[in-house]
Amino acid sequence: MRKLFITLVLLLIASLVVWRLLTITKSKNAFKREKDPIVVICSPVQIGSIADISAFTGALAGRAEVLISPKISGRVNSILVDLGDPVQEGQLLATLDDVEILHEVDESNAKLVVAKASLEEINTSLSTAQRELERIQTLRRRKVAAETELENAEAELLKIQGRKRVAEALITQQDAALRAAEARLSYTKIYAPINGFVGKRFVDEGAMLSPTTPIVSLSDMSIVKTVISVVERDYAKIRIGLSAQLKVDAYPGKTFEGQVIRIAPILDPDTRTAEAEIEFDNSDLLLKPGMFARVTIQFDVRENVRLVPNEAIVRRESKQGVFVVSPDSKTVQFVSIDRGIFNSEVSEVTGVESGQSVIVMGQHLLSDGDPITINRSSAPNRSSAPNQSSAF
Repeated sequence: MRKLFITLVLLLIASLVVWRLLTITKSKNAFKREKDPIVVICSPVQIGSIADISAFTGALAGRAEVLISPKISGRVNSILVDLGDPVQEGQLLATLDDVEILHEVDESNAKLVVAKASLEEINTSLSTAQRELERIQTLRRRKVAAETELENAEAELLKIQGRKRVAEALITQQDAALRAAEARLSYTKIYAPINGFVGKRFVDEGAMLSPTTPIVSLSDMSIVKTVISVVERDYAKIRIGLSAQLKVDAYPGKTFEGQVIRIAPILDPDTRTAEAEIEFDNSDLLLKPGMFARVTIQFDVRENVRLVPNEAIVRRESKQGVFVVSPDSKTVQFVSIDRGIFNSEVSEVTGVESGQSVIVMGQHLLSDGDPITINRSSAPNRSSAPNQSSAF
């Protein structure tokens, strides 16, 4: 009897639970059916073109920029160029005081002459000793000369041969000293290693210089270059020979054409960027080293693709998509998309069709199947998409 009672109680409780669940479900369905439409603004999916363009900044530099410093210490005797002067490779730029070095050259030359004269004297003595040895050898074969005479003659010959080797080594030493002095003398005249312009002048005539003191700086501006930092997303797309466009504040509205000439083979682990070098022809010398450079590079362009406004793209349950208006304009459907190239206004997408309308305002309040009311008086007025774009 007790088991029957417990069974009846459990059946009653189960019935109450089922009734309560059915009541809650009906209440939710009733609420859903009674949900008020959300006021939204929509925009049509368009067919158009979009370019994958990235913007970079940098500073302009000459193709070659050189600090001209002396190779030796000395006092500046003359500086033959000034700020802004054009120079040619091999042109004399400055001279240093050369009086002391001229004395060194004369002294080294004199020592070389003495060494050569000494060698000539030794050669004469060597010839005499050789003849004397030959004479004594002849006498010795005839049993006329003593053995000691032959030994002395041989020793004298060896002695003079040793002096000759020393004299020859001294000549080599003095010749090297002379060449070194002449080289130092040539260093008192400082020539331009490149074609270019004098960018800076650091010292005046009479200044005492060390080998690390710059006199002037030269810049070859026939071609200018800039180094940009390429993020990892763009690194796979950039390549040598790719065209680039440059704008500078000095010439508003003017664009200079260049191309990528070098790309670093590694990325900086701190910034996750790689350096790329871009050159621009500057035969008219309008561009100057040090100018702030704004560079754009077009990696790709897509024609006849589906474009939607960026604000229409939302995420629902980790999926990226847009809310598409139903044919009767009363509800919306969430459609997953794949995003391609995008710029500041629109994105290339797949998953929607041309002519469909997507929600661009009010979309963050929506769920799949929600009722909507379209506010047609506030439809966005879109201009054409700008050039700058990215790839997702």
